[in-house]
Amino acid sequence: MSFERPIGAAADVKELEYIAALIQTTDSDKEGFVDASIDARDIKYHLRSRYGIRISKEQVRKIILSGLGGGESEDDCLDLCEVVAALMIPCLRKLVTDDWIKSDSSESFNEESDGPVSVVKSNPEEESDDEQVKDRLFHELVSTEEILRDVLSNILLLATGSPKPQPLTKELVHGIFAAFDEKSLVGNDELVSEMIAAASGGALSEDSEGGTVLFDIHAFARALTSDILLYDPSVENRFTTNYADAFSNVPNERERKLRNNASNNVSEVEGSEGIAPQEAVKKALNIVKDDAVDGLSDTVIANTEYGKITKVFTFSTLDLTIDNQRSRLHIVFVIFGFIVFFLRYIYMNEVGIIVRESCGGDGFGCTVARNVLQWTILMLLLCISGPIIIALLDSGNDVRRRSFLDVFIGVAAVFVFIIFPLIPELQFRTPLVSTDFEDSDLIRTFYLVIFIMLATTYMYFQCTSAIRVLFSDETISRSKILSRALVGSITRDERDFKQAAIFKVNRMMGNAYKLHQQDRPIGSTNTHDLALLNYNKISGKTEPAADFYGIWKSFFNKDLSRKEGIWIQSRVWAGMISQLLFTIVVVIIFGYFFSSLIDLYESTFFGEQICNASFDVANCTAPGFNGINPGFIACTEVILEGSECNSSPVELGVLEALCEFIPLNPLTNQTVCNSTRVFSFEEIFATVTGENIQQGDCQAQVTVCFTYAFDDNVQRAACVLGINPSVLFLPYRFEGPMCKNISLISDVVDSKPIFFRQAEELFNDLSDTILPDRWMLEFAAIVGLIVGVIVGLSIFVHYLPSTVYTILKFRCGVLGSLRDPGFKKYRSNLVDVVNILGLIMWGTGASILLAVVVVAGVSFLIVWEVTRKFLLDIIAILIGVISTIALRSILVAIVGKTNYTAFYRKRPWVGNVSGVALECWHLALTVYYTFVRVVLLLISALLYAARVDKPFMADDVGTFGSVDLDKYPTIYRKGLLSAEAHRHPYIERLGFLYLLKIKHGSNFATTSGSVWRLLFVFSLMPWLRKYRIANDDDLPEGLLLQKLAIKSDTKYEQIILQQQQEIRMLREENRELGEGDDSKNNNKADELDDEGSQHSKNVAVIIGEDDE
Repeated sequence: MSFERPIGAAADVKELEYIAALIQTTDSDKEGFVDASIDARDIKYHLRSRYGIRISKEQVRKIILSGLGGGESEDDCLDLCEVVAALMIPCLRKLVTDDWIKSDSSESFNEESDGPVSVVKSNPEEESDDEQVKDRLFHELVSTEEILRDVLSNILLLATGSPKPQPLTKELVHGIFAAFDEKSLVGNDELVSEMIAAASGGALSEDSEGGTVLFDIHAFARALTSDILLYDPSVENRFTTNYADAFSNVPNERERKLRNNASNNVSEVEGSEGIAPQEAVKKALNIVKDDAVDGLSDTVIANTEYGKITKVFTFSTLDLTIDNQRSRLHIVFVIFGFIVFFLRYIYMNEVGIIVRESCGGDGFGCTVARNVLQWTILMLLLCISGPIIIALLDSGNDVRRRSFLDVFIGVAAVFVFIIFPLIPELQFRTPLVSTDFEDSDLIRTFYLVIFIMLATTYMYFQCTSAIRVLFSDETISRSKILSRALVGSITRDERDFKQAAIFKVNRMMGNAYKLHQQDRPIGSTNTHDLALLNYNKISGKTEPAADFYGIWKSFFNKDLSRKEGIWIQSRVWAGMISQLLFTIVVVIIFGYFFSSLIDLYESTFFGEQICNASFDVANCTAPGFNGINPGFIACTEVILEGSECNSSPVELGVLEALCEFIPLNPLTNQTVCNSTRVFSFEEIFATVTGENIQQGDCQAQVTVCFTYAFDDNVQRAACVLGINPSVLFLPYRFEGPMCKNISLISDVVDSKPIFFRQAEELFNDLSDTILPDRWMLEFAAIVGLIVGVIVGLSIFVHYLPSTVYTILKFRCGVLGSLRDPGFKKYRSNLVDVVNILGLIMWGTGASILLAVVVVAGVSFLIVWEVTRKFLLDIIAILIGVISTIALRSILVAIVGKTNYTAFYRKRPWVGNVSGVALECWHLALTVYYTFVRVVLLLISALLYAARVDKPFMADDVGTFGSVDLDKYPTIYRKGLLSAEAHRHPYIERLGFLYLLKIKHGSNFATTSGSVWRLLFVFSLMPWLRKYRIANDDDLPEGLLLQKLAIKSDTKYEQIILQQQQEIRMLREENRELGEGDDSKNNNKADELDDEGSQHSKNVAVIIGEDDE
């Protein structure tokens, strides 16, 4: 289980395209959909869906897009270059300390005096945490100082032709714009002045050369970071959400009201001796009211010049798309609690009974009406009760809202839905929901244990929620003990995703910088063209992704979340845990079922009689027809001893046929044909009693009896003996070695016709052959259960790697996104993701069930005498076929190696003869191939019934127009992509920057700073500029790269022109010289021609030409 994925910067570009495809909210405009741009509509709905923030498109353009580089007009957007520039804000912010940024750099540039760039230091208390220090260190993948220096050198070389720092003037900025084809910015004098002011620290000073400030590494660092100082790097190590990081110092409505109440109370205490009791109660009620409604109404988070921006109520405890709860385990256990509640208490049988009675029968129409009504009621019941039960049990698990009222509601829900139904005095029964069942002790104990475990778990979560209310997010995040106990798994994962964003952005910068250094000539300063050339070289290279074991290893060591930033939804975790539980439960149920079935089989065919019968031959007669006995006897005073001797009422046909032969009732001397005390028996034999006769010496099968005397479990009856009432009504059922010595029974047996004797012998032989031994059934059951466990565990262990592989394939472009028309099917009908949890759960149960039944059945057929020979013959045939296939493989290998090279034949006649010979042979052999293929497909379908995470059929298989026979893998991918659109580390970082822009407005991420960072991206990642130039995905790559080639007077082209001129001069001399000198001069010209041609090819790779 693995795949090949792109490497380095090429993989980073694919992932950037992928996040653009995720963020875009419309695909109706083809050009807008494929150019990887993000407009105001996309940002608006991202903020609404992720954070519940209500903001207009106009506010997005004025507040967010204008500062991050997109502009303020209606058509402006963020292109991929501007997105990358925004993603680098946290990394660039940590380049320098605040003091170093504000230091004066007006003196002349001296390369030797430049010291290392100082890295921002975080809170010492945070660095004391070993885990946080480890997280910080393992993200340090690149030297940001070295990157900054080389990027600046490239910018200066492209703009001025020299890497030495120049005075930062408007002309220099214009030259930089022109070098990167940003000619639309040249005429914006206000922007240019702001950019110069940002680089100079806001205070311009003249130097000896007459400029304003030298554009050195210090000035460049100030230009990149002066507008983003409000970004606090310490939030990256806090166990807090992005929303809390952005608005942590902005009190919410509840905090404001509590502060106001507290200040009012203080003033009243200071101004009087006390507070009236009525006033105190009123204030307490106000506090409770404020606590109850906090977060339920719109909250203003920013009051800007363009209008208010509010946060709306989202019911985050029910959010299974992006998991906006605090604890994942809490919501997962709540889901399981509802499932168990549904299986135990939802009772629909009485509804069917009511419909049947009102309909007046069991006809087809009534059956249809009953099912329609039952399923409609079930739908309404689950749709109404499900959200209510889950919301109440999950109360207190909100990631933002803190309220003792929520905790109280959660505790009350535990008692109402989990504990109270277990109390016998509180049980009830209704047509829909019932807690009063007449179950076996095993089932009752099973549910009792499950509900007690759930109640204990819920109470633990509510206790942690109550304690959490007492502390702020900052206090919890700064304490190791509190953070581990109170943070919650989802909030902890959010902190890991902050680390993943750091790691991925640093890796992206490191991959880009590596292309500037790979094959770099000694002493070379301009690496722009070299980076483009190296990017072109690696574009087609791949590397294997992590294998099955690598995925699980990265999960346990947290690399999956801290480095890759892969979010697994709570519904998927609930489904995976259900796979384990289903494996255990199904195995237990099937084990119990198989055990009961085997015991029943053995007791039926080989067990001891529950009813013991005996009779005296002296009380018997042998009825006859024309002197021939029909094979039975009639007896009185038959003793029946046992509790099950009258458990089977006689069938009407049997009674009519035999009642005249049953002796008369000794008490009344009347016939028993109309009596209700006549019973039929199966496999019960009555033993003959008398002198010199032992138990089992002679027995007669009991057919029907009329009981006329009772004494506890002992009955006296008049019976017909000798006929089997259940198997073809066979007579002459007398067994035992002493039967021939009893004259009455011997005469009956001797009158047996010859065909009865032959049929009896055949029946006995078949019974001995057909009836399997107990060990056969036990063997089949054990093998089936073992395979069921293996199937369940296999499904479980493969779900996580398969899910991770799907996400990674989308991220690296193996599965198309931005320019793939097939990606659009994942963007519609997102409500289908509600099928995921049920599909995972019941699909796993179905796979285990089918595996157990099929494997147990096949195992039984292998050991059963009836089918063993047939299967052994099939195995022998398979061995014969496999041996010939092995011979065929050897021949094909020899012929293929000696006669074929790729698609071509070395000796056509050998290939023709061997091909026809093998073709004829395979006319017979492919029968086996077809059979094996069908079996393998059935086995694969059996195993993949629960694997909705991975398509079983190819894309074009099973699709008929708009009908898709296996649409569930597509639905599963919709769920993954929906989570990725909210939780991808890049998107999370962009969302956090949007929040900072909302909070700080123009004080954070100004246009001038964004343009400086955009130039930084242009220089470090020149291949990204095609997303800024082209809006058509059909534009040839060569033409794009040709536009990216900077200037036409590079040193490479100068060398080419000089060498081409020398070649023309040499050729001119060749025409003037004689034949004797042609060879010498031509050789020299060819050498120079080859050298010049090689340089031309190097440049042609970059600019898309093929001219030597």
